[in-house]
Amino acid sequence: MEIEKDISDEKLIQLFNSSRDQRYLGQLYINYKALIFGVCLKYLKNEEDAKDASTDIYEILHKKISNQNIENFKPWLYVVVKNHCFEKLRKRTKEKIKESEAGNMYSDEIFHPDINNELLYVKMEDCMKTLKQEQRLCIEGFYYKKESYQVIAQNQELSWNQVRSLIQNGRRKLKICMEE
Repeated sequence: MEIEKDISDEKLIQLFNSSRDQRYLGQLYINYKALIFGVCLKYLKNEEDAKDASTDIYEILHKKISNQNIENFKPWLYVVVKNHCFEKLRKRTKEKIKESEAGNMYSDEIFHPDINNELLYVKMEDCMKTLKQEQRLCIEGFYYKKESYQVIAQNQELSWNQVRSLIQNGRRKLKICMEE
């Protein structure tokens, strides 16, 4: 059974909510497919990401459409699509920050300075003294004794996450101190 092309958005929503027939939701999605993709492309600025986000919208509509009283579908849809894109951008930004921090946290350039450079070595020792005792012990265990997070956690009676956090924060402080 084919759906009439000129059924209003409100009627399609009503028919979907009463029957849960995917054809009505599908028709509603098809009617706005170009708009959805255009909004995704506008915010995500990448065609592949926009295609992925556009397909996500169908699932989002499926979940949200029956839970909300929608009077004007097109503006409501625009906001849903825009919010989804913003969410994807936030996740992308968080991932980039984590990748960047991971690169900084695990690079050896700070913790293994050229031993021939006495000034760097002395500076590192001085900077290590500025750390809180827990941070210093975790960093010494990880970098100088080559202990795993788990071993350090057991030795210091800390959780694995606490060790990770202490090492990361300690590294950040050391980097700042070394750059001064």
